[in-house]
This record gives sequence, structure tokens and C-alpha cells, in this order.
Amino acid sequence: MVGSRSQSNLLLIATAVIAVAGLVSCSTTSEVDSAQTIDQPPVMVSSSAKDAVTELLGDIESNDQDPAPTREPLQGVAYSDDELGVLEGSVDHESNLLQIRLQGLEGKRVNMKNGGAIRLTEDLVAEIFVDPFPVHTLTAWIDLFLHNGDGEPVTGSKVVIDYDMYSMGHGPFFSLADKSPNGHYTFRLDYVMFGPWMQLLEVRNPDTDETFHLEVVIVAVP
Repeated sequence: MVGSRSQSNLLLIATAVIAVAGLVSCSTTSEVDSAQTIDQPPVMVSSSAKDAVTELLGDIESNDQDPAPTREPLQGVAYSDDELGVLEGSVDHESNLLQIRLQGLEGKRVNMKNGGAIRLTEDLVAEIFVDPFPVHTLTAWIDLFLHNGDGEPVTGSKVVIDYDMYSMGHGPFFSLADKSPNGHYTFRLDYVMFGPWMQLLEVRNPDTDETFHLEVVIVAVP
């Protein structure tokens, strides 16, 4: 009986020790967690990768729902194959150093990329190259390339140019284009000072004898 009673007492003591140790462990862990929570700096970003991804996806979805506003259509720009004017892809939305307008069309001159194209008729397109560009010298060249819209050169046209300094009256100067058999008509421009210059190109369609007038403003900058 004594041995059995001693074993029972030992078991009770061991159980109590284990319970106390468990409480101490829990208390210590809680204190450490509390200390860690107190010592951490304020959280300035998402507390988990899941939250960060959720925020990122939210931004992407909002961008998809709110696309950038589209530009208003410009007069003098050809947005389809049956419209006359500067081809849509030739419009320069960042620079105004080269401007063009087909007389007879409504609207102001359109900022055009160097080498851009303007449709004169359904089967007559003019591409304009200025060299150098931007024009930083007092001598420049215009290369007018005429084609049928599919890249086939239009030859036999008569192209003349008058140019004068815009609003200053230095001129006018007159020049007849040098023709080439591959549809290119070139002019040499001799400016007397830097600034905006107005070129008036007269282009005759060799198939119909119809004449077109192009206003081309080139800004020469030093």
C-alpha cells in the first residue's frame, strides 16, 4: 500500500510540474510575442504578399476600366482611305517644326512628322522629306515624293515652290523642282535667317492636270 501510495504521489507531483512548465512556457511565449509586437516599427506597406498582390491587381483593373482619353479628331487629317489630308499616322503630336495644309480643306495647318504623307486625291499621295531635320542651317532641301497610294511613283508632274519668311517678308523666292524618274521632286531652300518659313508648293496631277496647293511651314532653328 505504501509503495502504491508513493507512486501515486509521484505521479501527481510530475503532473503538476508539467502543468506549471506549460503555463510558464505559454506565458514566456506570449511575453516574447508581445515584446516583438511592441518593438516592431509601424507597418507602412501591406502586411502580407497576398495584400500586395491584391493591391497590384486592383491598380491594373482600374487602369483597364479607365483607359487614357482619346484625342479629338483634327480637321485636315485623313482618318480613312477615302478622306483627303494628312494621313493619321503622319501626324506629329509632339513637335510643330513641320506643318502642312492642303488648300481647300477646312481647318488649320497640321503638325506633320518629317517624311509624313498627305493624300491629295484617292490615287495621289505626297510624302514630304526635309533635310536636314530639324533645320538647323540656312540651307535645306525638300524632297517631294509623289505616288499612287500603293507606292508606285507618279512621274511627269510639274511642281513649283514659292517660299517666304513667315510674317517677316524676306522674299518671296521661287524655284522649280528637279525631277527624277522615280517620282521624287526636290528643291533647294536658301533662307536668310532662322525662324518660321512658309513654302507654297503647287503640284499638278499629270493624269488630270488638276492643280493642288500645299502650305508647308518649316521652322529653322539654330
